[in-house]
Amino acid sequence: MKLLRSIGGALSVALILGLLAFAAPAGAQTLNSLTMERVLVLSSAHSTLTPNLPASLLGSVTSGALEIHEQTNYNPQASLLTSTFFVMPAGSTLPTSLSTVPATSFLATLALSIDKTYVTSGAVQFVGTISQSSAPLFGSASYQGAPATLSFGYTKDTPPKIHDVIESIAGVAVAYTGAATGTLSITQPSTGGGGGGGTGVTITVNGTTGTMQSFQTTVNQLTLDASASTSTNAGALTYTWSIPQGSPSAGISFPGGKTAVAFVQLSSGKQTYIINLTVTDATGAAATSTITIVFL
Repeated sequence: MKLLRSIGGALSVALILGLLAFAAPAGAQTLNSLTMERVLVLSSAHSTLTPNLPASLLGSVTSGALEIHEQTNYNPQASLLTSTFFVMPAGSTLPTSLSTVPATSFLATLALSIDKTYVTSGAVQFVGTISQSSAPLFGSASYQGAPATLSFGYTKDTPPKIHDVIESIAGVAVAYTGAATGTLSITQPSTGGGGGGGTGVTITVNGTTGTMQSFQTTVNQLTLDASASTSTNAGALTYTWSIPQGSPSAGISFPGGKTAVAFVQLSSGKQTYIINLTVTDATGAAATSTITIVFL
Protein backbone atom coordinates (compact mmCIF):
# COMPACT_ATOMS: atom_id res chain seq x y z
CA MET A 1 0.00 0.00 0.00
CA LYS A 2 1.41 3.36 -1.00
CA LEU A 3 1.79 5.50 2.12
CA LEU A 4 3.57 8.52 0.69
CA ARG A 5 3.07 9.56 -2.89
CA SER A 6 6.20 11.60 -3.61
CA ILE A 7 9.92 10.87 -3.43
CA GLY A 8 10.45 14.25 -1.77
CA GLY A 9 7.99 13.33 0.97
CA ALA A 10 9.71 9.99 1.58
CA LEU A 11 13.11 11.68 1.86
CA SER A 12 11.72 14.21 4.34
CA VAL A 13 10.29 11.38 6.45
CA ALA A 14 13.67 9.64 6.45
CA LEU A 15 15.35 12.91 7.49
CA ILE A 16 13.08 13.59 10.46
CA LEU A 17 13.23 9.99 11.65
CA GLY A 18 17.01 10.33 11.55
CA LEU A 19 16.84 13.47 13.67
CA LEU A 20 14.80 11.56 16.25
CA ALA A 21 16.86 8.39 16.21
CA PHE A 22 19.28 9.67 18.84
CA ALA A 23 16.75 11.55 20.92
CA ALA A 24 16.11 10.97 24.60
CA PRO A 25 12.88 11.75 26.44
CA ALA A 26 12.46 15.48 26.92
CA GLY A 27 14.60 16.78 29.76
CA ALA A 28 17.58 18.73 28.46
CA GLN A 29 15.04 20.59 26.37
CA THR A 30 11.34 20.90 27.18
CA LEU A 31 8.43 21.51 24.84
CA ASN A 32 6.18 23.93 26.71
CA SER A 33 3.50 24.66 24.13
CA LEU A 34 2.43 23.83 20.58
CA THR A 35 -0.37 25.00 18.32
CA MET A 36 -0.10 23.77 14.74
CA GLU A 37 -2.27 23.81 11.64
CA ARG A 38 -1.65 22.12 8.31
CA VAL A 39 -3.49 21.34 5.08
CA LEU A 40 -3.93 17.63 4.26
CA VAL A 41 -3.99 17.45 0.49
CA LEU A 42 -5.05 13.99 -0.68
CA SER A 43 -1.63 13.28 -2.20
CA SER A 44 0.05 13.68 1.21
CA ALA A 45 -2.22 11.31 3.11
CA HIS A 46 -2.68 7.57 3.36
CA SER A 47 -4.57 6.28 0.32
CA THR A 48 -7.54 5.15 2.44
CA LEU A 49 -8.32 8.73 3.46
CA THR A 50 -10.39 9.28 0.29
CA PRO A 51 -13.18 6.70 0.79
CA ASN A 52 -13.73 7.86 4.37
CA LEU A 53 -14.52 11.43 3.37
CA PRO A 54 -18.24 12.23 3.07
CA ALA A 55 -19.27 11.90 -0.58
CA SER A 56 -20.70 15.42 -0.54
CA LEU A 57 -17.23 16.82 0.24
CA LEU A 58 -14.97 14.54 -1.80
CA GLY A 59 -15.67 16.26 -5.14
CA SER A 60 -14.98 19.71 -3.69
CA VAL A 61 -11.73 18.53 -2.08
CA THR A 62 -10.59 16.78 -5.26
CA SER A 63 -11.32 19.85 -7.37
CA GLY A 64 -9.44 22.11 -4.98
CA ALA A 65 -12.45 24.17 -3.89
CA LEU A 66 -12.14 22.89 -0.31
CA GLU A 67 -9.11 22.05 1.83
CA ILE A 68 -8.84 19.53 4.67
CA HIS A 69 -7.24 21.19 7.70
CA GLU A 70 -5.82 19.59 10.82
CA GLN A 71 -5.33 21.80 13.89
CA THR A 72 -3.23 20.26 16.67
CA ASN A 73 -2.98 21.60 20.23
CA TYR A 74 -0.68 20.35 22.98
CA ASN A 75 -1.69 20.41 26.66
CA PRO A 76 1.49 19.61 28.66
CA GLN A 77 -0.30 19.53 32.02
CA ALA A 78 -2.71 16.84 30.83
CA SER A 79 -0.11 15.10 28.60
CA LEU A 80 -2.65 15.35 25.79
CA LEU A 81 -2.34 16.13 22.08
CA THR A 82 -5.63 16.95 20.36
CA SER A 83 -6.07 17.07 16.57
CA THR A 84 -9.24 18.46 15.01
CA PHE A 85 -9.97 17.86 11.31
CA PHE A 86 -12.24 20.21 9.35
CA VAL A 87 -12.74 21.62 5.86
CA MET A 88 -12.38 25.23 4.70
CA PRO A 89 -12.62 27.02 1.35
CA ALA A 90 -9.23 26.93 -0.38
CA GLY A 91 -7.07 29.97 0.35
CA SER A 92 -9.22 31.28 3.20
CA THR A 93 -7.71 32.85 6.32
CA LEU A 94 -6.77 30.33 9.00
CA PRO A 95 -9.09 30.46 12.03
CA THR A 96 -7.60 31.84 15.24
CA SER A 97 -10.11 29.76 17.19
CA LEU A 98 -11.97 26.57 16.33
CA SER A 99 -15.10 28.24 17.71
CA THR A 100 -15.26 30.28 14.48
CA VAL A 101 -15.40 27.14 12.30
CA PRO A 102 -18.98 26.16 11.29
CA ALA A 103 -20.19 22.95 12.92
CA THR A 104 -20.93 21.43 9.51
CA SER A 105 -17.24 21.75 8.56
CA PHE A 106 -15.88 19.41 11.25
CA LEU A 107 -14.84 15.91 10.17
CA ALA A 108 -13.24 14.28 13.23
CA THR A 109 -11.34 14.79 16.48
CA LEU A 110 -8.45 12.63 17.74
CA ALA A 111 -6.84 12.85 21.17
CA LEU A 112 -3.43 11.28 21.86
CA SER A 113 -2.62 10.49 25.49
CA ILE A 114 1.13 11.02 25.55
CA ASP A 115 3.46 8.45 27.10
CA LYS A 116 6.74 10.09 26.03
CA THR A 117 7.86 13.31 24.37
CA TYR A 118 11.21 13.33 22.58
CA VAL A 119 12.92 16.63 21.85
CA THR A 120 16.12 17.26 19.90
CA SER A 121 17.67 20.47 18.60
CA GLY A 122 15.65 20.13 15.39
CA ALA A 123 12.74 17.74 15.88
CA VAL A 124 9.95 16.68 18.27
CA GLN A 125 8.09 13.39 18.56
CA PHE A 126 5.04 12.51 20.65
CA VAL A 127 4.43 8.81 21.41
CA GLY A 128 1.24 7.56 23.02
CA THR A 129 -2.17 5.95 22.68
CA ILE A 130 -5.33 7.33 21.09
CA SER A 131 -7.78 8.01 23.92
CA GLN A 132 -10.50 9.74 21.90
CA SER A 133 -11.68 9.26 18.32
CA SER A 134 -14.91 10.83 17.12
CA ALA A 135 -14.74 9.37 13.59
CA PRO A 136 -12.21 7.38 11.51
CA LEU A 137 -10.57 9.18 8.60
CA PHE A 138 -7.73 6.84 7.69
CA GLY A 139 -9.42 3.50 7.05
CA SER A 140 -9.88 1.94 10.49
CA ALA A 141 -13.24 1.19 12.08
CA SER A 142 -11.92 2.53 15.39
CA TYR A 143 -8.67 4.12 16.59
CA GLN A 144 -9.53 3.83 20.27
CA GLY A 145 -6.54 2.40 22.16
CA ALA A 146 -4.28 2.29 19.07
CA PRO A 147 -0.63 3.34 19.46
CA ALA A 148 0.15 6.55 17.59
CA THR A 149 2.89 9.12 17.06
CA LEU A 150 3.19 12.65 15.75
CA SER A 151 6.61 14.00 14.70
CA PHE A 152 7.79 17.26 13.18
CA GLY A 153 10.95 19.21 12.51
CA TYR A 154 11.52 22.84 13.46
CA THR A 155 14.02 25.50 12.43
CA LYS A 156 16.21 27.78 14.55
CA ASP A 157 14.41 30.87 13.27
CA THR A 158 12.70 33.26 15.66
CA PRO A 159 9.93 32.21 15.83
CA PRO A 160 10.70 28.62 14.72
CA LYS A 161 9.14 27.30 11.52
CA ILE A 162 7.48 23.85 11.54
CA HIS A 163 8.24 21.38 8.76
CA ASP A 164 7.93 17.69 7.80
CA VAL A 165 4.97 16.69 9.96
CA ILE A 166 4.36 12.92 10.14
CA GLU A 167 1.37 11.29 11.81
CA SER A 168 1.18 7.52 12.34
CA ILE A 169 -1.49 5.21 13.74
CA ALA A 170 -0.72 1.59 14.67
CA GLY A 171 2.67 1.86 12.96
CA VAL A 172 1.31 3.17 9.63
CA ALA A 173 2.21 6.69 8.45
CA VAL A 174 -1.27 8.02 7.73
CA ALA A 175 -0.47 11.65 6.87
CA TYR A 176 2.61 13.63 5.88
CA THR A 177 2.97 17.34 5.06
CA GLY A 178 6.12 19.26 4.27
CA ALA A 179 5.13 22.34 6.26
CA ALA A 180 2.71 23.65 8.88
CA THR A 181 1.90 26.97 10.49
CA GLY A 182 1.71 27.61 14.20
CA THR A 183 3.68 28.41 17.32
CA LEU A 184 5.82 26.35 19.66
CA SER A 185 7.91 27.06 22.74
CA ILE A 186 10.98 24.99 23.66
CA THR A 187 13.09 26.03 26.63
CA GLN A 188 15.78 24.77 28.96
CA PRO A 189 14.44 23.64 32.34
CA SER A 190 14.38 26.26 35.07
CA THR A 191 17.35 26.03 37.45
CA GLY A 192 15.90 27.87 40.39
CA GLY A 193 13.44 30.37 41.78
CA GLY A 194 10.51 27.97 42.20
CA GLY A 195 7.51 29.36 40.38
CA GLY A 196 9.43 32.43 39.25
CA GLY A 197 12.04 30.87 36.97
CA GLY A 198 14.97 32.27 39.00
CA THR A 199 13.86 35.95 38.86
CA GLY A 200 12.81 36.19 42.50
CA VAL A 201 9.15 36.38 41.50
CA THR A 202 6.91 33.46 42.46
CA ILE A 203 3.45 33.17 40.92
CA THR A 204 0.62 31.60 42.92
CA VAL A 205 -2.87 31.30 41.44
CA ASN A 206 -5.78 29.92 43.46
CA GLY A 207 -3.31 28.35 45.87
CA THR A 208 -1.18 26.67 43.18
CA THR A 209 2.41 27.85 42.61
CA GLY A 210 4.44 27.40 39.43
CA THR A 211 5.12 28.48 35.86
CA MET A 212 2.70 25.85 34.47
CA GLN A 213 -0.70 25.52 36.13
CA SER A 214 -3.88 23.66 35.26
CA PHE A 215 -7.48 23.97 36.44
CA GLN A 216 -10.75 22.25 35.53
CA THR A 217 -14.25 23.71 35.60
CA THR A 218 -17.77 22.55 34.78
CA VAL A 219 -19.10 26.12 34.46
CA ASN A 220 -18.13 28.77 31.94
CA GLN A 221 -17.01 31.35 34.50
CA LEU A 222 -14.26 31.25 37.09
CA THR A 223 -12.05 33.56 39.13
CA LEU A 224 -8.25 33.36 39.04
CA ASP A 225 -6.70 34.92 42.15
CA ALA A 226 -2.96 35.65 41.92
CA SER A 227 -2.79 37.99 44.90
CA ALA A 228 -0.72 35.44 46.87
CA SER A 229 2.19 35.84 44.41
CA THR A 230 5.43 37.13 45.96
CA SER A 231 8.87 38.53 45.13
CA THR A 232 12.16 38.49 47.02
CA ASN A 233 12.43 42.19 46.14
CA ALA A 234 10.51 44.90 47.98
CA GLY A 235 7.71 46.86 46.36
CA ALA A 236 4.35 46.32 44.73
CA LEU A 237 3.64 43.69 42.07
CA THR A 238 1.87 44.31 38.77
CA TYR A 239 -0.16 41.68 36.91
CA THR A 240 -0.59 41.30 33.14
CA TRP A 241 -3.06 38.72 31.78
CA SER A 242 -3.19 37.69 28.11
CA ILE A 243 -4.56 34.98 25.82
CA PRO A 244 -1.97 33.51 23.40
CA GLN A 245 -2.71 33.14 19.70
CA GLY A 246 -4.49 29.89 18.94
CA SER A 247 -6.23 29.55 22.29
CA PRO A 248 -10.05 29.62 22.30
CA SER A 249 -11.52 33.06 22.94
CA ALA A 250 -12.20 34.07 26.55
CA GLY A 251 -13.10 37.30 28.29
CA ILE A 252 -10.95 38.65 31.13
CA SER A 253 -12.19 41.40 33.46
CA PHE A 254 -11.11 42.81 36.81
CA PRO A 255 -13.96 43.51 39.25
CA GLY A 256 -13.02 46.50 41.38
CA GLY A 257 -10.00 47.21 39.16
CA LYS A 258 -7.68 44.90 41.12
CA THR A 259 -5.64 43.17 38.40
CA ALA A 260 -4.33 40.48 40.76
CA VAL A 261 -7.79 38.90 40.58
CA ALA A 262 -9.18 38.11 37.13
CA PHE A 263 -12.75 37.09 36.29
CA VAL A 264 -12.64 34.77 33.26
CA GLN A 265 -15.58 34.13 30.93
CA LEU A 266 -15.01 30.98 28.82
CA SER A 267 -16.88 32.17 25.75
CA SER A 268 -15.95 29.43 23.24
CA GLY A 269 -17.71 26.45 24.78
CA LYS A 270 -16.25 23.27 26.26
CA GLN A 271 -12.64 23.44 25.19
CA THR A 272 -9.15 23.78 26.65
CA TYR A 273 -8.20 27.44 27.21
CA ILE A 274 -4.74 28.93 27.74
CA ILE A 275 -4.11 32.16 29.67
CA ASN A 276 -0.69 33.69 30.32
CA LEU A 277 -0.04 35.66 33.50
CA THR A 278 3.09 37.81 33.89
CA VAL A 279 3.88 39.19 37.34
CA THR A 280 6.45 42.01 37.56
CA ASP A 281 7.95 43.47 40.73
CA ALA A 282 9.12 47.03 41.45
CA THR A 283 12.66 46.30 40.20
CA GLY A 284 11.41 45.03 36.81
CA ALA A 285 12.04 41.36 37.61
CA ALA A 286 9.24 39.24 36.13
CA ALA A 287 7.92 35.71 35.83
CA THR A 288 5.26 34.24 33.55
CA SER A 289 2.90 31.37 34.26
CA THR A 290 0.96 29.48 31.58
CA ILE A 291 -2.49 28.63 32.95
CA THR A 292 -4.47 25.84 31.29
CA ILE A 293 -8.22 25.78 31.93
CA VAL A 294 -10.16 22.67 30.90
CA PHE A 295 -13.89 23.39 30.53
CA LEU A 296 -15.59 20.00 30.98
